[in-house]
Formats: sequence, C-alpha cells, structure tokens
Amino acid sequence: MKAIESRILLQVLKGGPTEKIGSFELPSDPNGLEKAKVISVGAKVEEVKAGDEVYIYQGAGKEFVKDGEKYRVVSSSEIIVVL
Repeated sequence: MKAIESRILLQVLKGGPTEKIGSFELPSDPNGLEKAKVISVGAKVEEVKAGDEVYIYQGAGKEFVKDGEKYRVVSSSEIIVVL
C-alpha cells in the first residue's frame, strides 16, 4: 500500500485501553489519543517518514481494515506528535 500526494498511511497499534459498548469495542484513552505506525507517506509530506510512531486523535482521518489490521489515512495536520 502506498500513500499519495499529501496523505499519510498509518497502522493503528493495538494495546491501548478500550471500553466495550454492546458488541463494539472503542478506544478509551483519557487523552483521546491513539498510537500508530507510519506505513507510507505521500510525495508532498516532509514531517514524518515510514517507520515513525505517532499519536493521533481518536477518529482522525479515514479508517479501513485490510487483512484484519486497522489502517488510517490522515493529513500531517492530524498528527499530534512524532515519537
């Protein structure tokens, strides 16, 4: 998979606190943040590179699932901090 233009492809990392509501399991970090790994960056992105770990707000970007793994496509303005 490859990000294009000014987009960043992230893999949402598992292991954060969650809250179960009915049959849904939602992240419940008190700060509203999720940790993710940068998989690919578009040609116009300079702030991060593949392999970086970052924090994003819960629900940032567009999420999709491939082979059971959660991914997000975000813009650089949706990344809170690079670890």
